[in-house]
Order: sequence, then structure tokens, then C-alpha cells
Amino acid sequence: MKNFTLFVLALFGFGLFASAQKVSGVVKGTLQDSLSASALGDATVSVMHLPDSSLVSFTLTNNNGYFEIKNLDPGDYAVASSFVGLRSFKRKFTISAANPVEDFGLIKLQRSDKLMDEVIISETPVKVSGDTISYKADAFKTKPNATVEDLLKKLPGVQVDKDGTVKAQGESVQKVYVDGKEFFNNDPKLATKNLTADMVDRVEVYDDMSEQAKFNGIDDGSRSKAINLKLKKDKKKGIFGKAYASYGTEQRYDAGLTANYFKGATQANVIAKSNNTNNIGFTVSDMIGMFSNSGGGMMGGGNFGGNGGGMNIMSMGGRGGGNVGGFSLGSTNGGGITTSSQAGLNYRDTWSKHFDVNGSYFYNYAQKENTYTSLQQNFASDSTITTADNTYSRSRNYNSRANLNIIYSIDSFNSVIYQPNVSIQKSDTYSDDSLMKSSSNGKVLNQGRTVNNNTGDGYNWSNNLLWRRRFRKPGRTFSAALTNTWSNNDRTGYTLNQLSRLQSDQMSQTKSNTNNYALSLSYTEAIARDKILEFNYNHTDNRSTSDRSTFYKNFATNKYEILDTAQSSYFESSNLFDRFGTNLRVVKKKYNYQLGFAAQQTNLESNNVSKKSFVTQKSWNYFPTASFNYQFQRSRSLRFSYRGRTNQPSATQLQDVENRDNSLNIYRGNPDLKQEFSHSLMLSYNFFDIIKFRNLFAFLTYNVTENKIANSIVYLPNGGQYTRPVNLSGIYNVSGNINFGLPIKHLQGGNFNTNTRVSYSQDASLVNNVKNFTRNLSATEDLRLSYNYKEKLDMGLSASVTYNQVRNTVQKSTNSAYYTHVYSADITYTLPKDFILATDVDYTFNTGLASGYNQNYAIWNGSLAKQVFKNKRGEFKASVYDILNQNKSVYRTVDGPNIQDIRNSTLKRFFMLTFTYKISRMGGRTMPPMMERATKGIRF
Repeated sequence: MKNFTLFVLALFGFGLFASAQKVSGVVKGTLQDSLSASALGDATVSVMHLPDSSLVSFTLTNNNGYFEIKNLDPGDYAVASSFVGLRSFKRKFTISAANPVEDFGLIKLQRSDKLMDEVIISETPVKVSGDTISYKADAFKTKPNATVEDLLKKLPGVQVDKDGTVKAQGESVQKVYVDGKEFFNNDPKLATKNLTADMVDRVEVYDDMSEQAKFNGIDDGSRSKAINLKLKKDKKKGIFGKAYASYGTEQRYDAGLTANYFKGATQANVIAKSNNTNNIGFTVSDMIGMFSNSGGGMMGGGNFGGNGGGMNIMSMGGRGGGNVGGFSLGSTNGGGITTSSQAGLNYRDTWSKHFDVNGSYFYNYAQKENTYTSLQQNFASDSTITTADNTYSRSRNYNSRANLNIIYSIDSFNSVIYQPNVSIQKSDTYSDDSLMKSSSNGKVLNQGRTVNNNTGDGYNWSNNLLWRRRFRKPGRTFSAALTNTWSNNDRTGYTLNQLSRLQSDQMSQTKSNTNNYALSLSYTEAIARDKILEFNYNHTDNRSTSDRSTFYKNFATNKYEILDTAQSSYFESSNLFDRFGTNLRVVKKKYNYQLGFAAQQTNLESNNVSKKSFVTQKSWNYFPTASFNYQFQRSRSLRFSYRGRTNQPSATQLQDVENRDNSLNIYRGNPDLKQEFSHSLMLSYNFFDIIKFRNLFAFLTYNVTENKIANSIVYLPNGGQYTRPVNLSGIYNVSGNINFGLPIKHLQGGNFNTNTRVSYSQDASLVNNVKNFTRNLSATEDLRLSYNYKEKLDMGLSASVTYNQVRNTVQKSTNSAYYTHVYSADITYTLPKDFILATDVDYTFNTGLASGYNQNYAIWNGSLAKQVFKNKRGEFKASVYDILNQNKSVYRTVDGPNIQDIRNSTLKRFFMLTFTYKISRMGGRTMPPMMERATKGIRF
């Protein structure tokens, strides 16, 4: 491992040394209007390689019309300039040791009758407009057959984690659009992992808002980071995609198909894949949808209820390395081996000038097996309970979801948007856990075995209907949105306890239903040329029921028929909200701001029918909001926002009944819980120098919560714990993120990026009725160097160091600090005869964890591919994963006064052979048969 790291560093250093020895060419000149003899400032000047005309560099002229582009390698080039209303200029030149400087002197551009003439100028690699940064995809070289995910890794200010999660300007990307339209219901990974980089013309990164905010210009707080992939024109007519199949040792396999059809406004996409190499390829929320409720709507803020509380778990620690070719040998804290299959269809079209439609269907299945060990320490005020676990677990999850988005433009003043969504889920899990609990003095409190077997199924159905009306008077609008959601979940669980201090065999059945309705109204009026006033009203009605029955086993009949009334109940809850608000938005040339205020009446009712207990809570809440945006110049901006919001306790948290599914972690709800109220402040600064390619993105957030729904924990004599939710104060967190990037001056094609993240939080809990504050400090520094040499070499080096500190006020002796180090290198090199060599390595080590959990390991992968057939449509590849056979998954979680170190089973070394075939029929007249049948007859 040491020798390999030295080799990679030496290779990178050799590139720097060679760069320092080569000729550094310069091209310069001055642009002038031939008729007026005036200098042409801010004209675009580009330098392109010959003969392929690929962009090398670009700049803008200064106020005197002067330009200068440096650091050109020896070779043949063309320089081209453009200015609106003038004919473009294009000249060839050569850089060599004998001619390192090309000075064109005074260049006079002639007037043109056309806005643009025939000379084609390469587009600017980066454009900045407001909060949108647009990247020219071809300006960022990627390896052959690269995906969109590979392209995003090259963009300044964008990071891609090992699991495929995309972050832009320090924030997680929630949506990925294709040509401004939804792609598979905006699942980011389905777009980034299945679309190819050569399809993309530009990548736009921006802050997305709700449909209502886009319509009336009033920011409703529903912002999220989004990416829009603008496709190349020649990729918008025809059929293209790929099919691949892999098989290897240890019976590993991976096969899939992606096919895309474009013709005018019509688009259809098919995705199908199956593997047992941990390559899930979709958002994990698909697998847990049956345990969550959806709400809200297109107008933003439609649902003022929500499900609150629960434990605050912070994950720390290692990650199990690389993913050459898309295989994921491990993850931050998942572990185990996953077999998964997915299939989906995405369709969008413009049926007429009135109707625009897009929709998708997606099915996925995942089975995961894991064997893990853990060491957990529970710190009470006067003692420590240590739990050692050895567990085998297996889970199977099925999920189907379908969504539709129909936009009906009635006329130039009225439009209707209808969005129905449905999802169906089914799951079953099994775990066999051997454990031992001991006290601080080594006394064994409990030991034995616990077996759990659970099944569940459910569905979610929602409808969102939005009507929007513009009036002839600018700024005057009216909108009305109606949202409803139904969900149903049925779960059955069997628990067998064979512990020294607890013997039981029980079965629990839970049926829960949720019905949510929301009505939102908004009216805006322009009270001045630069001022808009909005009045809004929201009514939300959330109703839920939970029916839980628990039975002990009757060993005489071998049936579960002895009712446990302490763990059985029928519970109803109702949350009604009426909110009245107003907003004022002011827009100036360089800045805009918004001030808002809302008052909300809340009526919470909880009814435990079984125990004949009825609780009512009525309250008024007030929500001030503020935002300010300042545009210093085209590529530099500052943004500030403040928002207050509530969070209601869930039905489970309000239900005054014991849950003993985990006999050593008994949970009981609290009908006296109050709703939370949170204050959130955010300050961000963005800077992007489109000439020097330097970028700086920074943001600071602060959140404080009143009446936080936290946990009261009482430790039991058998080593278990009794948990109830309570309202506590003193909870807050503050976090900051700074991302800085720039090109390496003396290494053309080289870039450097650094990301600094710091967070500090204070959480609270009751431990044996003593209030405990847990203070967490986390600091991470990421460094990355990347280098591209033409289309031959693609190389990256990165280092990440994370420091975590945990402090508890109840038992200060439990305070801890630990580090996680991850160092990575990845290289792709195109050899003669269309061979491609690729390798990557991740070296991870932890310090400060429990004994036996501080691990040092390297994940090294390598592959050799050969491109075949006409236009390189085929590829054979041999790959080895985890060459050193060291893959591990080790991490730490912190939950208040509890610390747990976990080590999972992982994929180990295996070898694979892969064949990939690219599908390409540009300008085709027909869809593939499967797409044609799926969309046949879909017209008004």
C-alpha cells in the first residue's frame, strides 16, 4: 500500500516537473471597432486546439480591448473572438520553442448585418446568472463512456460522495432535471448514474423553488439545491443507451439496460438492472417509504403538521471504499451485501399547446444480509452499562411507485397543474442477536439471545392540484392549491427473548392510517413598480389512527392468543391548522429582499380509545420570515434568510402505550407532548471568477428549537432502558461550510479544490431523570487535486480528515474524541489500440474508537478494458475489486449519552468480466418496441 501511494504521488509530481520544463506559450492582442476605432471591452476570446477545435482556454478583453492567454503547450491553435454586432475574428497560429509568443497586435472587427456570422466560437465554459451557475460540459474532459456522475466530479464547486450523493456549493442536491423536466420523479441517482456525459451540453446548478414561488415571485422557503442537464441538440432525436452484463468469482453478477428515445418534445427512458454487488443505484428512501407520510404541496408550506421528534443520531467513522465500474464495496455505515433489481419507465411529451405531461413508473427490490458486531456504552449519572452484540440480519424490501405531472395551460392567463402519486411497499426483516450486558464493575446484568421477525406492507396515495391565474395588471396573481394524502401501513412482528433475566415469546400487529388535507390560497398585488405584496391562507387537516394488538404465545395451543393489554391500544389523533400570512417583496437592480409574518392557530387532539383518555391542546404560533439577496456583480452574491416553523408530535409519540418489541428498549409515548418551534438562520456567499476559474462558496446556518421532542431514558436493572419522549429546551446547532477551488497555474488541466466543514450542536435528554446535554463538535477538511491530459489521462488525488468530539454533562469521564482519515487516488489512462487502464485506491484509518474498532485498511480496485466494433460501441473489461482483500465497514453513532461502535460484514475481493454495448441510432424514426407499446395511444 505504501509503495502504491508513493507511485501515485511520484506520477503526479512528474506531471508537475514536466510541466515546469515545457514551453509556456502566450497569445495576445487588442480588439477594436473598425468603424468607430473604439476599444472593445468584455469581448469573448477563445483558444482552440487544431484540428479538433476543442476549447483550451478563454478570456474577456479588458476596458482597453486587450487580451492575453498564457500557459499554452507547443502545438497548432486557432484564436477566435466575438462581439455582438461585429464580425467574428479567427486566426490560426503555432506555439513552439522558437515561437513561444503570438502577438496579433491591433485587431479591427468589421461591422456585420447579422447578429452572428458563420464563424463558430466555442461557448464560455462557465456562465453565472443570479444564483445559477452554468457549466459547458465539453470543457471538462471525462474518461471514455463516462456517466453524468463522472462529469459532475469535474465541475468546480460540485462534489460526489462514494455512495453517489451529489453536493453543490456544500448543499445536497435534491433534484436533477433533464431539459428542465422531471426525470423519474426527480430521483438524482437515477439521472446521474444512468445518463452518459456525452449527452450533456450544459450543467446548470441553482436553488430550486416551489411551483408557486416560481409563479408569483414570492419565496415561500421551499428552496432546495437542484441540477438541470441541458442536452445537446444532436442527442434530442434518436435512440441511444447501453446494455451490459458482468459475471465473476464468488458468483457475483451485474447486468443492466438503459435506453433513451428523443424526438422533438417527446422523451421516453427505460432503465433495468440487477446485481449482487451493492450497486443499488436509487435513492434509499424508496426502500423506507412505507414508514413515512407525505404532505405539503406545490404551493410550499401546505402541510404545517409533520412527524416530529425521535432520536438524534450522529454517524461517525470509516467508509468501505471504491466503486470502479459502479460496484460499491462498502458504504459509510451500511455494511452487508445487497442484491437488488430495478426497472423503470419515464415518459414526457407536449401533447398540444395546452397540455404538457410527464410521468414515470419505477420498481425496485433489495435483499440485504449482514453479520455485524457492536459495542455500545450507555452512560448514566452514576454508572456505565456496556453491551456487546453479535447479530445476523436479513431484510427484503419491495417498492413500486408511479407519478404523473400534467400541466394544462387554459389560456395565457390561467393554468392548472395536477400531480397524482402512488407508491406500494412490502418488506420483511429477520435478525438473530446474541448479547451480553455488563455494569461498570464487570457484573453481568443480562445475556442471551433475541430473535425478531417482522413483515409489513403499505401504500401511499397523494393528489396535488394547483390553479394559477394571472391578471392583465402586472404583478397581480391568484393561486389555489388542494393537496390530499392517504397512507396505510400494516405490520406484524414476532419477538423471541431467551435472556437470563427475561423469557418471552410475543406477536404484535399494528395497523395505521393517515389522511392529510391541505388548502392553500395566495393573492399578490404590485403596489409599486418594484414592490409586490402577498396575502396567503393555509388550512391543514391531519388525521391518523393506530391500532396495535400484542399477544403472548399460549404454549398449550402453540398459538399467540394471550392478549397483553399493556401493549395494546387503539389511538386516534387530529391536528388542525389555520394560518394567515402576508409577505412584502422588494426588487432593486442589485438587491432584493422579502419580509413576512404569519399567525397560525393550532388545535391538537389525541384520543386513546382503549384507555378512554382524551387530550386537547390549542395554541397560537407566530412566524416571522425575512430574506435578503445582494448581487455585487454578475458572479458575486450574498444571501440571508430567517424562518420560523413548527413540528408536531407523531401519533406514536403521543400514544400512551408500551412497546416491548425490543424487550431491552421499551418505548412509551407521551400524550402531554407539545409541538416544537424552530428558528433557522442562513447566510451564504457565492463567488465565481469565470476568467480565472476560481470559485468560493460559503454558508453559515444556525438553528435553535424550543420544546424540542427529546428522550427521557431510565436504565433498568436487567441492563435495558425505558424511553419516553419529553419536551426539553436548550437544543441548538450551528454549522459552516467553505468550498474553494482554482486551476493549478503551471499544470494545464490541473485543478485544486478544498472544502472545510465545521458544526457544533447541543442536544438534550433526561438520563435517570437527570438532564444531560450532549455537545458534539465535528470538523472536516477535504482536499482534492485533479489532472486531465487531453483525452489520455484522468487522475485525481484526495485527502479527507474528520475530527469528532463528544462531551456529556452527566458523566464527564465518558467524553471522547476520535479521528477518521481517508486518502484516495484514482487514475484512468487510455492506451494505444483502444485499451483503457483504470485503478483507484482508498486508504482509511480511525483513531479514538473502542478497542478492536480502530481499523486501518486499503480498498484497491483495478480494471483493463478494450473498446471494439465500429465507433467503439463495444467494450470488454476485466476488473478486480478489493485487490488487497482488506475491505471493512466500521463506524460510530452517538445518541445523547449513548455511544456505539459497529463493524459490519462487507464484500471482499472478487474478479469480474464485463461486456458493454452502446446503443446509438441518432435521427431514428421509431421508438424501441417496448417504449412504443408503453406510450401507444397516450394522446388527447
